[in-house]
Amino acid sequence: MKRLILISLIGGLIFINLSSCKKVLAAVYGGTDVTVPQFQLILPQIYSVPPGEIPLGSYSYYINLDSSVRASTGGVFGANAVNSVKIKKVTIKITNPDAYDNLANIDSARVTLQSSSNNNPLQLFTIGFPATYDDTYDYTTSNSPELLPYVKGNIIIYNVFGKLRTPTNKPLGLTVDVTLRAN
Repeated sequence: MKRLILISLIGGLIFINLSSCKKVLAAVYGGTDVTVPQFQLILPQIYSVPPGEIPLGSYSYYINLDSSVRASTGGVFGANAVNSVKIKKVTIKITNPDAYDNLANIDSARVTLQSSSNNNPLQLFTIGFPATYDDTYDYTTSNSPELLPYVKGNIIIYNVFGKLRTPTNKPLGLTVDVTLRAN
């Protein structure tokens, strides 16, 4: 009888301390990095600098958060284990830089996000580029907006805007790599 009471008491304490599946998953699932498909864009040759920000295009991609999490955890966890998704790192690279045409031609870039699960535009980030030669720029943030309501869908849409600093002598190829952190 004492043994039954002791087992019931221990079981009750465990249940109270870990009262929801989300708490159990959070305690076990440490999170994973999710790489979003790279997107590429061509900035056409710009003969004169527009006075403000210009749209550089919208880019749609398929994403499956459940598959990404399962692949990163050996199939142990899926999207239901995820409580938060935020930007970890963005890498912007000019694919055809030279001394006159590189990231220094671009003053800033801004990216918004929409998806099949949330059509309200969310500002992901705004980046200011240095005025000196650079062909690659890594951006990391500690205050990314919450993306989980957006990546629950299967289509994500990036809207890219830019402000130029100087004219370009040729079209510039750019690639953007995004790594998300799912916790």
